[in-house]
Amino acid sequence: MIRISHLVSVGLLTVAPVFASSPQNPPSPLSYQWNVSVDKDGHLVSLTAQSDLGADVREPLERAIRGWTFEPGRIDDHAAATETTLTVDVSFVPAPQNRYAVRIDDARTGGAISFPKGDSRAIPRLPTKGIRNGTAALVVVKVAYDADGHVLTVDPQASESVASTPAFDQATVTAVRRWSARPERVGGHGVPAVVMVPVCYTVGTANTTFDCSWRPHGSRAVIGQGGALALESAVHLQTDIIGHAL
Repeated sequence: MIRISHLVSVGLLTVAPVFASSPQNPPSPLSYQWNVSVDKDGHLVSLTAQSDLGADVREPLERAIRGWTFEPGRIDDHAAATETTLTVDVSFVPAPQNRYAVRIDDARTGGAISFPKGDSRAIPRLPTKGIRNGTAALVVVKVAYDADGHVLTVDPQASESVASTPAFDQATVTAVRRWSARPERVGGHGVPAVVMVPVCYTVGTANTTFDCSWRPHGSRAVIGQGGALALESAVHLQTDIIGHAL
């Protein structure tokens, strides 16, 4: 999710090692991303972290992921090597000696959306009325992109958005049209797709009182900063890992 705070505050999640947190202050749930490649048999070939993970979190997660099996994409009904973005939502459950273990709450694959650095026109602008009134809103847009990652359409989704107005919708559409996607690739070919992208606006006291979390209906996913939910993916996770603690 992109969060816009009094004009703009855009970034990816950063985290520190968390296993030493006290029982009174358990770590908050988090999301992590990797670029993943699998071969035609669904075995992991490469795993490159896109989130800043502390070693205490990264090592058990990546050790687990390397043992997962995937169903790769297909070309002419034949399985082919596939590249995708893997997003894993985790929470933390009590473990012996006042420490915490990682529990996997959701894992999903698909293309990723990216915010272009250095292009001020790609920054969603909080409407003037929103700044004056201290308004907050969560706008969820459906974004279609082509095989090269060029954004084709951006459509606000009223049923998923919270406290949005036409001004917030338009600000989001105008900015996101300038974004790009990192498509999945099957057999070396980019795959056009559709993703859902949340953009959160807050100002003033709303910075601390407005819930910017987006939990899609019918899904276990919690979409974090810079995240997107693919409506379809070329590759699918076959290993049953949801709810398992590492």
